[in-house]
Amino acid sequence: MSLPSVDDARAWIAARSARAIAIRVVAVVTVLALAGGLAFYAYFGVFAHHAPEEVRESVRADGNVTVTEAYGGFVVSDADPEVERLGVVFYPGGRVAPDAYLPTAGAIAERANATVVVPKMRVNLAVFSIGRADAVLAGERNVSQWVVGGHSLGGAMACRYAGGHPDAVDGLLLVGAYCDQPVRETPALAVVGTRDSVLDREQFADSRGNLPADATVERIEGMNHSQAGRYGGQSGDRPARIGTDAAHRRLAAVVADWLCGEFDHCAAGATPDGPATATSAVDAGSAPLGPDR
Repeated sequence: MSLPSVDDARAWIAARSARAIAIRVVAVVTVLALAGGLAFYAYFGVFAHHAPEEVRESVRADGNVTVTEAYGGFVVSDADPEVERLGVVFYPGGRVAPDAYLPTAGAIAERANATVVVPKMRVNLAVFSIGRADAVLAGERNVSQWVVGGHSLGGAMACRYAGGHPDAVDGLLLVGAYCDQPVRETPALAVVGTRDSVLDREQFADSRGNLPADATVERIEGMNHSQAGRYGGQSGDRPARIGTDAAHRRLAAVVADWLCGEFDHCAAGATPDGPATATSAVDAGSAPLGPDR
């Protein structure tokens, strides 16, 4: 048996070195990917925005609404004994947990005499849960009309859901959000706080054509972006000029008024406060929605 040549020995060593390097590279990439995934999950999942515990408990203790946990989030209904026939599925904004919208859902449910469902999004990002409304629409069988909507990123993803399910969705509700895809055959309401500086106003105006021509756009004076929920503020937002409870009441009044007009769903005693609560702009193209100063 002949011994390997020097060149053969060098080639064998080089091959083993290349394999070792490749293994090390794969190991490093795997570790970095796992670390990145864990950091992503921690930032958007574990450290998401939540409502303070006392705020959550105050909604649960409110005798005017009922709160149950479902769909990873909450179902909030008016407490009267009659079955609600109109429902709102409300997608949370990015990195915001469903409980942050409990006060908003409670105000809308009571004022509009509707069922409001705030489901959980995967890692609190609606872009990964666009079809989340499917389970809600199938599960809440007493509801015969559905409005799908959301806040910020949640509103944009609700637009995509509505556009893809025109036979299942009766209306669209946007709060601090715009549609990046056309939803032209569905009644729509867009609500914008005048102190909201997180919403891209230029993109909001440019995407106006994605909504029906007769869509309703409402400004709530003094309300900022994070006041769509109750989670203590958001980077880049402007200070609000009204309290958060007042913002929720005005938002609920605007939604109730729209539901009354579009769906003839007019809850007793739920007539909105009128011009004192919001400034209406039916055609966003002719009524600029820049923030107040």
